[in-house]
Amino acid sequence: MNGLEEFREELETCFGTSCGFCERGCPVYQTLKVKTLCMRGRNRTMLGLLQGRFEITPAVVQAAFECTLCGNCDRWCSLKNTEHTRAFREYLLKHGVEPMKEHSSLLASIKNYGNPWFQPRSARNRWTKGLNISKASPGGPEVLFFAGCTSAVTKPLNRSLVASARLLQRAGVKFATMGQDEPCCGSTLLRVGQTMAFEELSRENMRKFESLGIKKIVTACPGCYTTLKKSVESSGVKIDVRHVAQEISGLVRQGKLDLKRSTERLTYHDPCHLGRLGGVFEEPREIVNAVGTLVEMPNNRYESRCCGAGAGLQSAFPKLSRELATKRVAEARATGATTIVTSCPFCETQLRTVPGIKVVDLMELLLDSAQDVEKGNGNNRKAA
Repeated sequence: MNGLEEFREELETCFGTSCGFCERGCPVYQTLKVKTLCMRGRNRTMLGLLQGRFEITPAVVQAAFECTLCGNCDRWCSLKNTEHTRAFREYLLKHGVEPMKEHSSLLASIKNYGNPWFQPRSARNRWTKGLNISKASPGGPEVLFFAGCTSAVTKPLNRSLVASARLLQRAGVKFATMGQDEPCCGSTLLRVGQTMAFEELSRENMRKFESLGIKKIVTACPGCYTTLKKSVESSGVKIDVRHVAQEISGLVRQGKLDLKRSTERLTYHDPCHLGRLGGVFEEPREIVNAVGTLVEMPNNRYESRCCGAGAGLQSAFPKLSRELATKRVAEARATGATTIVTSCPFCETQLRTVPGIKVVDLMELLLDSAQDVEKGNGNNRKAA
């Protein structure tokens, strides 16, 4: 994985060009209007450090960590800006900067419990109660449903996992879970600059998946999706990583799920990791359109605005994080939608901190529609 020095040429390119296109979509810059907190300013700070012109100060640390790593700056630039910032954080930690206290607690929890939320490993398996899901083992199902730390150990977020599992079962997909043995994907480690710890965890995870004979991983967490894909690509292991929306949308398209269509106006919030960073835009929208009436926010797909929960911002800078969520909810309400649909546990939690609109998980929305048909309520139709 590239260190900061390896991006020197790109940093010099940014300094020489100084276009400022990154400012237009940066949620932090558009809120605070501080030049060092947009990517152009951050790149100049990094270059100054490499050239020995700057010392590491609290302002430099702030420039590195007051960012959601949402990838919007990459949309407007040919440079690998998100990777620059990840490497910037790694650089600071290697040069004696202590991890932010809020991040230190997350890292300690991952080391001790295998998740960032100080929950015992046994908590990972609670959501599977009553679902009759097999435990992954050599010779068992080759499809692994990877729950992810946040939804597995946090109520009511684990309802999205239950919905995902039931929909996969209903569609005849044979899968297993790792239960309390499921490891952390390492997303938190990667985003806060703990690169060596991430790489060690990533290698161990790949060994576990190979030993179980896993050929496909389906996950409901966009952070797990992009992180596991990165791990798979780096390792050369042949495992197909998919978000559950990709798996389920195909089943909806093939007519394998009977759904009741609602007249409710729904807007879809693209999680940064699933959309802009993961490239998955249309499958969630197929599901929303199969259930209700989709109305788009002006900033959608690649231009979607970050909810503010990513890359440690929510824990280290809660006030700013909430301001970003407030802006996104205001944009959603302006569409006339009654509900925001999303497919990320972090986005779901973050958007719910702002009153005024209902927030639902994509899989829960779909399962509710399918359950209505089973009960014989309303008009039935075969999903096309």
